[in-house]
Amino acid sequence: MELRWEDRQRAFQALVVAEHDVTLTVRPYRTFVGAATGQPPPAGSRLERALLVVIAGTVISGVLVLFAPRPIVALVAGLAGGIAVFAGLAGPDPRTDPAPLESLLAIYAPQAGIGAAPECVTAIAADEVDRLGPEGFGTVIGTVRPGGTVGVFVDEYIVWARTPPRGSRKGDPAFGEL
Repeated sequence: MELRWEDRQRAFQALVVAEHDVTLTVRPYRTFVGAATGQPPPAGSRLERALLVVIAGTVISGVLVLFAPRPIVALVAGLAGGIAVFAGLAGPDPRTDPAPLESLLAIYAPQAGIGAAPECVTAIAADEVDRLGPEGFGTVIGTVRPGGTVGVFVDEYIVWARTPPRGSRKGDPAFGEL
């Protein structure tokens, strides 16, 4: 049976509460508002998609001219032209819908310097942002890596990850950036 991240996180939380011999490290952190999943890669415009299909169709047809009969080359060139028209008329990429903004916690390496990228970023509850403040140092428990289980001690309170931690992405704040 394969456990989902939520199940592993709950088991990890129970272990932390029950065990007394857990490994703790002090790490810098930063709270900010953003998308828990990060930004998707940019999609090409209609013109870029159509040009890509035309160029690929031209190259494939040019290579086929050397080896295949002309009716096959004409069929491939016609298909490439049709696909280029479809790519040029197709609607925008559906992934461009903005991801919902959430309160996020970025955790940095133990020896992070100014401008260092976070090792992982995870969503936290909105009221925990006030407790943590914009930036600081906290006692981290768990595995600080994408997909890991993690919690951060602040005073006598533990802030738990609400989504699987992800790696650093473009737009995530560097340490020391305010």
